[in-house]
This record gives sequence, C-alpha cells and structure tokens, in this order.
Amino acid sequence: MLTMAQWTLLAVLAQFALASYEAWRIHMGLASRQWPQVTGKVGKVWQEDDVVQDIGDSEGAHSVYARYRYQVGARWYDGKRLSYGVTDRIRLNEALDLMHGLRAGADVDVYYDPGDPRRAVLFPGSSTGNVVLLATWTVGAVLTMWFAW
Repeated sequence: MLTMAQWTLLAVLAQFALASYEAWRIHMGLASRQWPQVTGKVGKVWQEDDVVQDIGDSEGAHSVYARYRYQVGARWYDGKRLSYGVTDRIRLNEALDLMHGLRAGADVDVYYDPGDPRRAVLFPGSSTGNVVLLATWTVGAVLTMWFAW
C-alpha cells in the first residue's frame, strides 16, 4: 500500500512528465518552422466530435486527423501528424480552419525533419494551447508539492 507521500510524489512526477512532453512539442514546433518542404498527397482527412463537452459550450470539442504521403529523395513516407500544435479537443471553428483545403487526393505542403524524414507536419510551429498545457501541468505540480508538504 502506498503512503500519501508516495501518491503525492507519483502525482508530481506525472505532472512534470506531461509538462516535459508539452515542452518537447513546443521545441519540435519551433524546429519544424526551419524544416525543408516537399509536396505530398492527402490520403484522408477527418474530424471527430469529442465526447466531453464544456458546460455552456454548444459547439463541443473536436479533433482533426489526417493521413498523407510524401517523398524525400527516393523514399516514400506516410505521415499523420498535422502539427506539433494542439489539434485535438479544439473548438469547431479551429477544426474547420485546420481542415480548410485538405481533402483526399489534394496536394499538400509537407515539412519534414532533415535528421529524421519520418517526422513530418503539415502545419509547422506550435500553438498557444501548448503553452497553456505546459503552464497548467507545471503549476499543478508545484501546487501539489506546496499543499502536500
């Protein structure tokens, strides 16, 4: 059986791990702005309504997904990351903006990591949502420590 101090430590470590993940996404988003670009082909793009809906928010939350194919040198790659920015649990108008111009069979600009061409995005950069999540997880960890000890 874990003690309260051990549960607190696990909670803090989990929050710092999530904050670290957001920091990595921000870093990769900034790096992706410098990546070379090739023309790819959209295979599929879709939007899903998320089950959780904010009270008083008639639009609910939406997530956008895509599959695309691109070539770097002689090798073909399949991509699915739209961006290092937040593309899930977003408002409907943000989801529609992301999907604008994306349709099956359409040509699309693909930005790939020259160090690892398997890593690619359609929209370079990160988003304000990443910074909000980073701050939320960090503040949550600090508050958990503050009130537990």
